[in-house]
Parts: sequence; C-alpha cells; structure tokens
Amino acid sequence: MKTVAELIRAKGHEVQGVQRDTLVALTGQMFLDAEVSSLLVYDRNSVVGIFTKNDLIRCCCRERVDLSGERVDKFMTTSLVTTAPTALLDEVFDTMVKKGLHHMPVMEGDKAVGMITPLDIVVRQKQHITFENEQLMHYLYGTY
Repeated sequence: MKTVAELIRAKGHEVQGVQRDTLVALTGQMFLDAEVSSLLVYDRNSVVGIFTKNDLIRCCCRERVDLSGERVDKFMTTSLVTTAPTALLDEVFDTMVKKGLHHMPVMEGDKAVGMITPLDIVVRQKQHITFENEQLMHYLYGTY
C-alpha cells in the first residue's frame, strides 16, 4: 500500500462533518455516535476548517467556556493541511509527524473524500510489511 487512495479504499471514504454554526455543545455526542475524533467544518458545501476532540477538550478544560451558545467556527482550526488520493503514504506520514497533525483530510478538488490519521498509516503499513514478510518466508523455506 503506497498511496492515500489505497488507504482510504481499505479504511472507508466516510467523512464526518458539521456546519460552521453548529453548537460546540452538540459535538461531543457526534464524536461518540460516529466513533471519530475529528469533524470537518463546512460553510454550506465548502470545507472551512476542522474541529477535533482536542478542540472540544480545550474549550471545556483550558478555556472553561460555557458551551451552551458557542459555535464550532470560533474554535475550529482553519489552516488545514490536506492531501490528495494520489499522494504517497510515506510523504503524508512525514508531513503529519513534522507538523504535529493528528488528522488530515483527503481532498479531490473541493470535495472531502476521506480522513486519515498517522495511526491509520502505521496500521496499514504494518499489515503490508507483515504480508510481505510472510510471502518472503514462504519463498525462502519453500512452503508455497
């Protein structure tokens, strides 16, 4: 597995999102229901940011914000780093590590077609290496 497209094909293309005027207080249940740790933030159909569980924790703990009336767009990250399906996983992983990113939207033009994390890449790469190792062992020891 070498490209982002292969990873999202195996992982799935579903991307969870909210509109920018969504109340922060509602996002906790969204994270739990969808079993995700990030939500893309949209202004109608355009991606304008990302809101993560860490953003929610910051709101609650560090900033001690009363969430009853606060909107996601006040706390979202707007400087998105995205990737394309054609990108190589090794390069994407390096970028995520260097920039301290926990989530990276996969975009085709203006459309989000996936969301990946460093853990997704590590798990998929481990599976690929394990498979290659098994094939090599079969070849070397004649168990084909």
